[in-house]
Amino acid sequence: THADTEGLVGFFVNQLVMRGDLSGDPTFRELLTRTRQVALGAYAHQDVPFEELVRMLNPERSLAHAPIFQVKLVLQNAPAAELRVPGLTFRGTENSTGAAKFDLTLSINETPEGLACLCEYSTDLYEAGTLARMLEHLQLLLGTAVAAPDTRLSALPLLTESERQQVLLDWNDTHAELAEACAHHLFEAQVQRTPDALALQMGERTLTYRQLDERANQLAHHLRTLGVGPEVLVALCVERSPELVVSILAILKAGGA
Repeated sequence: THADTEGLVGFFVNQLVMRGDLSGDPTFRELLTRTRQVALGAYAHQDVPFEELVRMLNPERSLAHAPIFQVKLVLQNAPAAELRVPGLTFRGTENSTGAAKFDLTLSINETPEGLACLCEYSTDLYEAGTLARMLEHLQLLLGTAVAAPDTRLSALPLLTESERQQVLLDWNDTHAELAEACAHHLFEAQVQRTPDALALQMGERTLTYRQLDERANQLAHHLRTLGVGPEVLVALCVERSPELVVSILAILKAGGA
């Protein structure tokens, strides 16, 4: 943590584990305050080696992911260094090893033009298109949060305008012309299309469309012998069960209400 010793012993990076507290649906301003306290607490103990922390906590280890945390945030806010020699200028450049160290790493560089973000991710978990959308959502969320910091997190938008159009309008455009038919007629049409498909299930009890239709027909015939017909009201007291559905269909088939 002492800059004057970097030239003597080198530059070492120690992982700091932080947990965000989003309970109570805070505003963005309140979240910043909470995050600041978490960060200050972590920096106060940053000399504790991460390996020692893992040893003391002794979490259940897995070869599938890193211990303690799987998502990493890297903020590069130091100016980019250049090495100049006569006739040459050396600059650092991004280089990919082709392997992700964590499930997801978000690196942010502060530049004169703004924040430059770079994602490194496990291709077993994410696709390139998914990460591109996540970065778009992050940009939209941060832009809105900075403009209105007293907005609660649940009210901050994530979807872009094109996504809102797709999700709210295109995918939910379920308008369809319905035939002028009674409910039991529509059910009978479904029986003709998929007689052996599962229609009802309650626990281990199941009925196909054919079986449900046959039981409803039997009860409907019995109701008609009792005088049930058009405009006749039928009282029904049955617990939630396959028999309830059979009874409703039978009353409709008999012409009752």
